[in-house]
Amino acid sequence: MNKISLIWNGKMRGIISAIFLLIGSAFHILLDHLTTFFVRSNLRRVGKNVCIHSGITYRYPGNIEIGNDVTIARRVTLNSENKNGHLRIDDKVILTFDVKIDFSGGVHIGKNTLISKNCMIETHDHGLDPYAIPDYKDLVIGENVWVGMNSIILSDVRRIGSNSIIAAGSIVTKEVPSNCIVGGVPAKII
Repeated sequence: MNKISLIWNGKMRGIISAIFLLIGSAFHILLDHLTTFFVRSNLRRVGKNVCIHSGITYRYPGNIEIGNDVTIARRVTLNSENKNGHLRIDDKVILTFDVKIDFSGGVHIGKNTLISKNCMIETHDHGLDPYAIPDYKDLVIGENVWVGMNSIILSDVRRIGSNSIIAAGSIVTKEVPSNCIVGGVPAKII
């Protein structure tokens, strides 16, 4: 299989579509480089070889630190309801599409961690009253953690241990020990 077959079916009718795919890809690459450049200048610290795709949204940029070799994909949201919340992302972390991180209570993501698409991390809650003053709680995600797609880590979780895997679609409600796999609703050790 040659590489051109990835975007073109080999028929004359398909060549226009293939050209549009190439133009769209080139546009996204340029937009990602521009996004990385401008976001880099607005965050507290950004390491080397970082790629920040277009469509990222964030609050309190002075409280966000990103290490080396980090990739942040499209439509990632880094949000805090607390001006004192902080987010630290260590080296070689990947946040894939549509990840939403609430760092109101503080989040530290360890090296070599992968957070798959459509995951949510919460570090505050309002108890039983949505208008109550929020309760902020910090979260530490260890090194070499894989959070499977569509997973949710709720605010009562204070630690995800190193070398752990959270299965896709899980809702994590309590601490995850190191070197284990958890899954389900609520997530339990498998």
